[in-house]
Amino acid sequence: MSTDLINSMLDNAVHIGHKRAFWSPKMRDYIYGVQNWIHVFDLYKTVSKLEEVGAILKDLSSKWKEVLIIGTKIQASSLVKEVAIATGNHYIDHTWVPWFLTNFSTIKKRIATYNKLKKDVQTGELEILTKKEQAEKMKLIEKLGTSYEWVKDLRKVPDALVIVDGRFEKLALIEAKKLWIPTYAILWTTGDIDECTNFIPGNVNSIKSIKFLLECLKPNLEKSKVVQKDVTKVERVFSKEESNTAKQLPKKPVTKFEAKPKVKKEEITEELPEIKEETVVEEVVAEVKE
Repeated sequence: MSTDLINSMLDNAVHIGHKRAFWSPKMRDYIYGVQNWIHVFDLYKTVSKLEEVGAILKDLSSKWKEVLIIGTKIQASSLVKEVAIATGNHYIDHTWVPWFLTNFSTIKKRIATYNKLKKDVQTGELEILTKKEQAEKMKLIEKLGTSYEWVKDLRKVPDALVIVDGRFEKLALIEAKKLWIPTYAILWTTGDIDECTNFIPGNVNSIKSIKFLLECLKPNLEKSKVVQKDVTKVERVFSKEESNTAKQLPKKPVTKFEAKPKVKKEEITEELPEIKEETVVEEVVAEVKE
């Protein structure tokens, strides 16, 4: 474990916890001690948990899983947006819509309504309406935009959640737990480790600390640029040498079959000799006698 990482954590105030009077006993193992009536994190354990969560997120990103980054605190909103855009993930940085996960079918319809209204504004279809109706539509767009702008391209329930301050985003953790969605949160000394799948102990009340932790997780959240091709559609590309040799190959001889002249029924009846019944009977009797 490098001491440079520990020193950089100390410089970015990752070790500072909450006041001693307000803490969660479940975080006892990750607290080093108390200084000036404030809890201090054990940074060695913070580094190990950071590496553990980072490895899990890297595996999810390599499989192109949908990861939703959540941070609606004032200290974290702009940082979450910046990291999510850079890594190509969806995010929520303003307000958490209640029952966003458990009632996603209804939320998806609201997102579709918002996308349609924005498209109507771009195409100019709202100009047909009256001024009063246009004002109502613009108010609805503004209202929906505050909740769904950052998830307007989300087509399904996310496969995992990355949360800044699990205690502050308690509603998101409760909904994810009902749907068995894995959650990875940054917890302060007041956090509950049983509410999330895995966690990183650290300071979530400082912009410097949140920025440092998100920057550490940023490389693991980037989706791989290799896109798997569809196996069913296989295209062969010939090189110049192969195409030239293909042109020089002799072609197979084509055998042409001459069509036989059609014979009419009248011609067939004329050529056949007439056979009487008496001659046939005499020939049969002669063969039997022999």
